[in-house]
Amino acid sequence: MKRAAPLVLAVLMLSACVAVTVERRRPRKGPVKEVGYVDYGGGQIRFSAEGWSWNVASRRKTALKLMSLNCGPDLTPAITDEYSRMDADAAYNGEDIDASMKTGDDHYLIERYEHIAYECRPKGAPAPAVSVSTAAAPSVIVPAAVPVTSSSTLAAPEPPK
Repeated sequence: MKRAAPLVLAVLMLSACVAVTVERRRPRKGPVKEVGYVDYGGGQIRFSAEGWSWNVASRRKTALKLMSLNCGPDLTPAITDEYSRMDADAAYNGEDIDASMKTGDDHYLIERYEHIAYECRPKGAPAPAVSVSTAAAPSVIVPAAVPVTSSSTLAAPEPPK
């Protein structure tokens, strides 16, 4: 009985380290060595933000490790967006769904998840410059591709008869 306690504790701690890859784009190398990478890759990972703070920190550490594994040895992950939202996870086992459907919608587990979107970048590359403006920016910007010189070019052609 005393030998089972550390095993149970280890299983409980391992269950706290769960991070799920939502989207994964692997880095792609070019056809020749001189080209380098055609696509650096990236993806999105999520982990549950419920529980003790050390549990959540362990899940985040696992998520960062999954990001590094996806990027490979030549690239390093750079976080582009991080947000939290409520997600629903459904039980995928048929017996679990059948048993919980009788009591209602308990087969959906709604929790707060942290989502991390990342891109793989070359090691030692500077982070992209992000400009922050305090002035209100227009909501829609439409660049003019070809300057219009007369109003006759705007007329729609007549349909064939």
